[in-house]
Amino acid sequence: MGKDEFEKEEFGKEDPMIGEQAGTTSEDGEEFAPPFMYEEEEMEIVESHISEYFGKFSMVMHEIFSPDVHVDICLIPPRPQEGKDYFTLVTMGMGSYCMNVPEELADQKLTRAELLINLPADWHMGHEDFQDECWYWPVRLLKTIARLPLEEDSWIGWGHTVGMEEGETYAGNTKLCGSMLVTADMFGEDSFYCTLPNGDDVNFYQLLPLYEEELEFKFANNASALLERFPEELLGVVGINRPKVV
Repeated sequence: MGKDEFEKEEFGKEDPMIGEQAGTTSEDGEEFAPPFMYEEEEMEIVESHISEYFGKFSMVMHEIFSPDVHVDICLIPPRPQEGKDYFTLVTMGMGSYCMNVPEELADQKLTRAELLINLPADWHMGHEDFQDECWYWPVRLLKTIARLPLEEDSWIGWGHTVGMEEGETYAGNTKLCGSMLVTADMFGEDSFYCTLPNGDDVNFYQLLPLYEEELEFKFANNASALLERFPEELLGVVGINRPKVV
């Protein structure tokens, strides 16, 4: 399957990709603004950065509908020969818009971001598999968080957490119910950002899924205190039933 052909054919009603295609007119005559997208040169830089630091991707999960920002996902297969025997999924498109970062942080180049998550090598990645939320939730999570700053006119960055409604979990086979943005240390510091032609940095954050108790600990303390509780082996790849650190 070529990298331009991998598309999820049907989405659940709550999927953020559902809706009229941006840049078109709906049946009632309402016009939709075109979605945020990288310029060609910007896209080449982001693609090159992903390939160089996270891994070469043979497939891209393209959005069928993009009502606000066009967010594709690069699917990087396990590469055991490099000591990376896991899938890496990286968004490509979130950084095409600038987040509303507070003025006091304006000089830190935090306005643009992309997200990634690492999944076990035995994670099911087929079209039919993705009809089951047990396999699809990491994709939904990436796309939902990628749109969140735009929808809320806000921003996200290192140490920020995004949770679910009380009592909800990502899927029926896990108690994980929130995520924190952290640096992708396992890929090295050079992977943390790339610079666009206009001088803006696109920051790459890894999603660290959390349990409810871990979210509460982070809110009561801070992100650094929570990360200190994590052994290194639990920081890299998602474990749907990993032990809790608090």
